[in-house]
Amino acid sequence: MTKPVKEEIRNFWNENPVGSNFVTYEKGKEFYQKYDQFRYETEGHILKELDAINFEAKKVLEIGIGQGADSMQIAERGALYYGVDLTEESVRRVKERFKLFEKNWEEISVADARKLPYESGFFDVVYTHGVIHHSPKIRAIVSEIYRVLKPGGKAIAMVYHKNSVNYHLSIAIVRRLGLLVLALFPFMISIVRDVTGERKERIIKHIKALKSSGLSYLRMRNFIHKSTDGPDNVYSSVWSRKSIKLVFKGFSTIDTRVHFLNERHLLGFQYILPAFAKKKLAAKYGWHLWVVGIK
Repeated sequence: MTKPVKEEIRNFWNENPVGSNFVTYEKGKEFYQKYDQFRYETEGHILKELDAINFEAKKVLEIGIGQGADSMQIAERGALYYGVDLTEESVRRVKERFKLFEKNWEEISVADARKLPYESGFFDVVYTHGVIHHSPKIRAIVSEIYRVLKPGGKAIAMVYHKNSVNYHLSIAIVRRLGLLVLALFPFMISIVRDVTGERKERIIKHIKALKSSGLSYLRMRNFIHKSTDGPDNVYSSVWSRKSIKLVFKGFSTIDTRVHFLNERHLLGFQYILPAFAKKKLAAKYGWHLWVVGIK
């Protein structure tokens, strides 16, 4: 990853901490409470996954701390919490959150996950949710995760799942066709905003980029970056169970599981599908691919 690309990625996430397009930041406890409510109502499986991990008195490193929702959950479960992020803003917010809610931490700092500032074998657990797939150097990050874990230590990572409804249906077909339609019929933008919950300004940015770049904007090798975390996002990657296991191949055991059917992208079908069907789809074709590796 060249320095300009790294800085572009840093700048994007510094200006757009995860979830900012859904919950607008305001200083104070209420913002963090609203953000947590949104996060765990939308992605309730996260809490179940965290409940299954023994954090008590364990040295835990979180890579990519965002708004600090999972950070606080980990700390509340008894961990000796360490957090790193590429951006100053996330570090500031998570420190602010911990102080507001009177939670303890060991260290929260700005760091590049490709070169973690910790000695080998320092941590019992390394946790990273929705972060490492935003780096072109994901293998270097996983190598660092392996290095800083103790023998028998556990790595838990969530990456975007390629074999998903979101990738093959929503991104590859619906969103690309939708942008072509909206470019021709811009009066429909407000309708799409109301149906999907997508912010109008983000839709307009997509359309402007399409008109500027032409159909090349919609080629999957380009569109995958812009369709996951907004039109200004610099880099995203998607992974199958098989391909992500190759990235984690140095670990002695590797387990994978799939969660999260993003109902915003089902265009109304979420109101028709029964709950059991959505649960089955989420477990096989969900957007979040969890990887658990034991060193």
